[in-house]
Order: sequence, then C-alpha cells, then structure tokens
Amino acid sequence: MIVEVYDLECLSNLFTYTGYIPHTNEWFQYVIADWRNDSQQLYDHLTRGNFIMCGFNNNAYDYPLLHHFLRHFKGEYEYKSGLDVATALYDKSQYLIEEQFTEVKKPFIPQIDLYKIFHYNNKARRCSLKDLEIAMRMENVEEMPIHHTHWCNKEDCKLILAYNMNDVEATYRFLLVTLGKTDYPLYKGKNKLQLRFDLNKKFGANVTNMGDVPMGEELMLQLYSRAVGINPYELKRLGGTPRSEIKLKDCIPSWCSIKSKEFNTFLNKIKSTTIKGEKGEFSYSVIFHENKFDFGIGGAHSSIKPGVYESDDYWRIVDFDISSLYPSVAKSLGLYPAHLGPEFMQLYSQFIDKRIAEKHKPKSERDNVLIEGFKLILNGTYGKSNEDKSFLYDPLYTFSTTIAGQLFICMWCERMVEVCPELVFLQTNTDGVTVRIPRSSLEAIRKVNEQLTKETTLVIEEAFYSKMFLRDVNNYGAIYEDSTPDNEHIKLKGDFEIDKEFHKDPSMRIVPLAVKNYFVYGIPVEKTIKENRDIFNFCMRLKTNSACTPYFKYFDNNKINNRPLNRTTRYYISNKPIGLNPELEHGTIYKQFNDGRIIGVNIGYSATIFNKFIKLDNWEDYHIDYNFYIAEANKLKNPLAIKQFDLFSSI
Repeated sequence: MIVEVYDLECLSNLFTYTGYIPHTNEWFQYVIADWRNDSQQLYDHLTRGNFIMCGFNNNAYDYPLLHHFLRHFKGEYEYKSGLDVATALYDKSQYLIEEQFTEVKKPFIPQIDLYKIFHYNNKARRCSLKDLEIAMRMENVEEMPIHHTHWCNKEDCKLILAYNMNDVEATYRFLLVTLGKTDYPLYKGKNKLQLRFDLNKKFGANVTNMGDVPMGEELMLQLYSRAVGINPYELKRLGGTPRSEIKLKDCIPSWCSIKSKEFNTFLNKIKSTTIKGEKGEFSYSVIFHENKFDFGIGGAHSSIKPGVYESDDYWRIVDFDISSLYPSVAKSLGLYPAHLGPEFMQLYSQFIDKRIAEKHKPKSERDNVLIEGFKLILNGTYGKSNEDKSFLYDPLYTFSTTIAGQLFICMWCERMVEVCPELVFLQTNTDGVTVRIPRSSLEAIRKVNEQLTKETTLVIEEAFYSKMFLRDVNNYGAIYEDSTPDNEHIKLKGDFEIDKEFHKDPSMRIVPLAVKNYFVYGIPVEKTIKENRDIFNFCMRLKTNSACTPYFKYFDNNKINNRPLNRTTRYYISNKPIGLNPELEHGTIYKQFNDGRIIGVNIGYSATIFNKFIKLDNWEDYHIDYNFYIAEANKLKNPLAIKQFDLFSSI
C-alpha cells in the first residue's frame, strides 16, 4: 500500500494541498484560488485509490476538510470558481476549529495520524509540529508566514506552498521516527506503526491512531466485551462507577502489616481519612530511619540530600524495583472496577499470566505482539481508571491500587532496616527503593524480598549502581556497575536527561551532556562545552502562547529595532560583536504580555536567532557565549559536586 504524507493550508481565499510519496520520491501541490483552480486535479488525485494518507493531527483537521471537499465536489464544487471553492473550504475550516475539531468516523481514505500515535493530544504531552522541527534538528523551523484571515495574492501563494512543503518534510521525518528509522536513541528500532498494525490483526481491533494508554484501554474494551457478551458501545454508554466519597480504610490491602511507630501514624491517617469528591487530595509525611517519606494519592517519594553517592569495597548501591506494580497489586488483591464485576479481574489475571508465560519462552518462539499488547492493556487499565469518561472509571479501584503500593513500601522499608540497620535510603519512589547497604547485608535483604513476595505475590527485581549523582527523586543520574565508556549503561532523569522524548523541551543539550561527563568521567564541564562542535547542542527553544508576544531587539542601520518572533523560535546564546556575520541575527529576546508586562528571556545575555540552520566553515564565527552554558552546567553540578566527599564517613 502506498503512503502519501500530506499537509494543507486554508486561508480566507486560498487553499493549498501538498503531498509527498516517499516510495517514488514524488511531490504533488494543488492550489485553489481565484487565479488558479486545481479542484478537479485534487479530486482526481484523492480518488485514485489504493493509498494511505499520513499527517500530523490530520484526523482532527486536515482530513475532515478533505472529506468535506470530496463529498461536495461532484455536482457542487466542480462547477464553482476557484475563489468560491476556496472561501467555502475556509468557512468549513473555521467551523472545524470552532467545534474543536471533529473526526470522520468512516473516512474515504485510510489515515495515519502521527499526532495521535504519540498521544500528543494529551494535555501533558502537547506537542506541535514546530516543536518537532526543533527536536528533530531540522534546518528550517518555520511558522505560518501569513495569517489565515489575510486576503492572498500569487506572491503570498508562493510563501504558503513553501511553508506547506516544509511541514510535509517535517511530517515525513517524524514518520521515519515512528517507524524506528532514526538514530535518536529513544526511538531507534521501535516501529510504532507496525506494532499497531500487528495489534489490529492479533486482537481484531482498530488502534492504528491511538497513543499507548488509549490503545490499552481500547484493547481491554474489545476483549472484555467479547468475554461478557456486551457490545463495546453499550459498555461505553453505561459509563463507570462514580464515587461521592471514598473511605481510604477501604483501600487497605489484606496483607498489610505495619510494625513501626512512624509508619503506623501513616496507617492511622489512612484509616481516618475520607476523600470527598472524585478528585480528592491526600498527603502525609513520615520521618523514618532519618529519611522523610512523602505520601500522596499518586504514590510515595523520598530522597536523601543532594550529593554524589558511590559503591566501594564495603558499600553497595542497590536499586530494588517492584515488577509491574499496578497490575501486580490489582491481581494480588483481586481488584476490579465495580461496574465490570469479578469477570474483569479473571480476564485481567489471565492477561498477566499469559504475558509472563510468553516472556519465559525462548526469544525465537515469543509472540512479541502478544507481550506488548497485554502490557498496554495492563498498564492502561490503571491509567484510565481515574478518568470519568472511561468505561474503566472507578476511583476506588485507583486509590486501592495506590494505597496498597504505599503500604507495601512502608512494610518493605521497615523490614529492610530491621535486618540491616546500617542501610541508607537514597531515594524512594512509587514502585521502588534505592539503598546503600553493606555488601554483606545483600543476602539478608534478598530474604526479606522473598518473604514479601510470598505474602503479597509482588515480585521484586534488583539492579546495581556504581555511582549516583542525585538532586532529588525526579532529577538524578545512576551509573550501572556494568557501564563502560564504549558501552554506557547510565540512567538519567529530569534535568540530567540528555536525549529527551520529543514533546519535552530539548534546550541546551550541551548542559546535561557536560554534567554527565563530569560525574561519570571526571571531565571538567568547561572542556566538554568548549570542545563540542555540534551547534544544535547549544540551541534553545522559546515557546509562547496567546498570552504574550515574543520580540527580538537588535541593532541595525545605527538604530534599535524590535521585531516580533514566531511563537516557537530556535536560538542560542551568543556574544557576537556587532557587524560580523550578518546572516546570523544577534540581539536580545523579551516577551510582552497582553496586560502590558515585559519580561526578558535569558536576562543579561544576548542571543542569535537560529530558525534557519547556517553552516559556518569557521566554528568560532558562531560566537557562542560559552560562559552562559558553563554557568548553567555549574548550576546543575555544583550543589552535588561540593558534597562529593564520602558522605558516610561518619557512619
């Protein structure tokens, strides 16, 4: 099947379509306006059959507009002028936007929506095509050059077509990422699209244009509906189980056994707390073994003071993790959304058992689609159980799962300290604990873990670190014992992340890279920063919304100028002398808010706008302000590095 990557633009009197077929390297562009009417050619192109269309947020906007065009072409648009068709499409376009987009349930042409596949329609993962252009290091980061209300002419059309083509190029590059055809570590070799096609075939469901969590929910819906003989549409119509209040004592697991005075205060707090409403709040803190544990509805967290912690001949850093915490808790306690009945847990347990059995087979015999499909179902169930629009909705199920996990952490920590009083908690999170223990105590703690597994069925896994550089539970680096310079095995979280998911801000990658090199290899941050020759590692992303307008203030022709910037702008911090390299714009950036406030960006530093990549033969001509990046690296490094002496010398 042929795939055509496409994008369209719709202005008040101009409609453009750009398509690209990677297989044949063919480009197609069609224009509908008063000076050119490609309506018939576009209709013929779209009705030729035997192809799939691929876009970015196309299911919500681009395709519904094309679907409208296809439905109204015969007997209507085919007889209208280019201007009449363009204005009619513009009216439909504005309707789609005002209605917050309306997907077509039965498209004439199959659609692949990369925006949906990466779940960028989720508020926490919201990501635009311009954000992706920066994340993918495209040479041209371009915003719409003309406002959609502008009455266009032929010269404007040239700009729109060029912009249209750049968007299609960006979408195609992102398609390659989706297929795993990229060197970017997080996505390399992971074919998200093929997985969805395989899941469609394996489970008889249509999950092509879904993110991982919605995909897990949809697979569960289909399989559960078949198991109980209820139409999936009826299940969705019936809804979930709303709760006006939840007594947290009802969430305490049957295997809970707390001994310490400290954690018993937390248990008593749970017993006496009632959550009012379906999105209630709950928080409590406990000091245990000189460590502060913070509990909330979502989980448990703790962290030792910032610093660098190392294994040595006496001490060993061990990271213990509960395998598949939420699915395991649900199975252990027989949890299920009340409206779905015990049949749900029976099915859910089968999925867990089948996945484990499949994973235990030799690699050559494993059904990886089944393994991945059940993983999505198991994880998605918890994620959707607290969403009121999901058929899985039951907040009691959600809270029972999280409270059980927290109380397990309490039991676990108590027992580890009981057999190893020297133990030091480095960090605790919802599904695991990282500790520094005497090497001689490892077997005693393993016995604790084995006993807990017998009591709760929760399985505990372990990994070993040679070093941790840690600011808090969400921001740290951990070097595994088997890591080597040629084959690094290092976990980086939060501000220490180097290669981030594309929806996250990729600004100044050089900073965490320099900090990693310092803590792992002892290389001064100044050396890494000054010797790096990848300009994109220094680039930053400015992203604004409708609450303000970003401006670039620069000196030109002996006067100060202020020019509006794109809402998404790529730049780097520079110290370029005035008059050199005129192709690189140099100045300062600020934001002017609608209420009149003006706030500077990177105050005290100048910037070079870099939306269009320019390759310079002489690296120094970029005039990077190394002092800025060194200062940023030191902000991340110094609070930890000054504590790099042996923090346990007094223990």
